Order: sequence, then C-alpha cells, then structure tokens
Amino acid sequence: MFRGIVVFLCTFVTLFGATHSVCVTERSDTQKAKEAIETILIAEPTNTECMLQLANIYLKLGKIAQGFELLVDAYSIDPHNVQNSRIATVLPFALKVSNLKLQASKTNDKETWNKLGDGYFEMGIFNEASAMYKKSLLVDELQHMVRLKRALALQKNAQIYTAIEEVQIVLLKEPTHLYANYYMGKFLAYDLRNRAEAKAFFVKAKVSLIAQKDAFGYLEYTNLLSDITKEIGE
Repeated sequence: MFRGIVVFLCTFVTLFGATHSVCVTERSDTQKAKEAIETILIAEPTNTECMLQLANIYLKLGKIAQGFELLVDAYSIDPHNVQNSRIATVLPFALKVSNLKLQASKTNDKETWNKLGDGYFEMGIFNEASAMYKKSLLVDELQHMVRLKRALALQKNAQIYTAIEEVQIVLLKEPTHLYANYYMGKFLAYDLRNRAEAKAFFVKAKVSLIAQKDAFGYLEYTNLLSDITKEIGE
C-alpha cells in the first residue's frame, strides 16, 4: 500500500510580501531554503504554499514522516491547493499513514502498528519502521517475527548492536527459532565479520529448517536450505 512513493525536487522559498508570501530561494542550498520557509511559517502558520515547499524539502532529505505530516496539515487547510500541487502524487500515501497513525494511537492495536511498520519498511524508511514495531512490541512483547523485523530495520539503519539485542531476546525465549538463528548468523557474518561464531547459528537454523520442512513450499524451502548450507560451508 505504500509502494511507489515519488520524492520530488522543488523551487524553495523566502518571504516576499506581507499579504501573500512567495517562497523563492537558492535551489542549491536546501538548509537555507528550509530555514527561510520555517521563518515564514512562524508568522503565517496556515500558508499552504510554504507548507508544501517545506514538506517537499523534508521528502528530499529523507524525512518522510515529517514530510507526510506537513502535507496532511496543508491538505486540512486547503485541499484544492494541495491536490493541484506537484507534490500531490504522494498525498494518498501521506493520508494513509496519517489515518493509520491516528487509528493506532487511539486503539493501541498491535496489528495497526505492524501495518505502519511494514509500510515504512517497504519504503526503506527504517528508522520509522523500527519505531512502529517497537510500539507494537510494547503491546505484545511475544511477537517473535515482529521483533525480528525490528532487528532487520535496525540493522539497515546501521544500529547493528541493538539489532543483535533484539534477536537475542527471541533466542532466549525460543532457542531453536529458525529465523532468529538465521538472522543472528547473517548479522555476525556480514556486519561483525565473525564467521566462526556465525556458523554455529547457521547450523542451528539448518536443523530447525529441516525439522519444519513440511511447513514450507518447495521453492522457499530449497532456496533457504541452499543459502544456509552455503553459509555453513558444506
């Protein structure tokens, strides 16, 4: 549902007049553009032109959550202007995220937090994915696969030691967990460059996989078995 997000570049802004502010500044200096727009918005908090420009800057900087929030705020003030802007293509994504966040905040439903986490993960926004999975785990800490998803999001966000801690939590509860052993092996082998220790986890993963053979489709089973066997060096 979150696939296909497009991040746009735009002309940034500076204060031009008291009645109708026009945003114009150097394209090459994003930080100065951001500061100029923020100055305008302090005086004119409902200036949707500037809100759209700032949302665009956030998207350009990879601050997707902040960009979405500002875009939705602008839409609530002037739907017509937002729908006819160049950033309108991402509006459906922003509205979905906003609605899911509102729903999750009201109900504190783990499945809704997980949907948000999965959506952010698919978009490659791993810090937000990790945060959403964490909220889900606060509701139900025994979601092993969700904890492993959080570990992957942390690892992709260069937080490898925290990622390993999450995997260790799963292994303490379920020492033979297939994917916990598999990802621990991967983290050790490729992030910490410790193949000797990684091998022990791959061996455990292989034993667990073979024991669960009937739970997998043929291709999924053979591909995973082949990968684990290669990692072991057999």
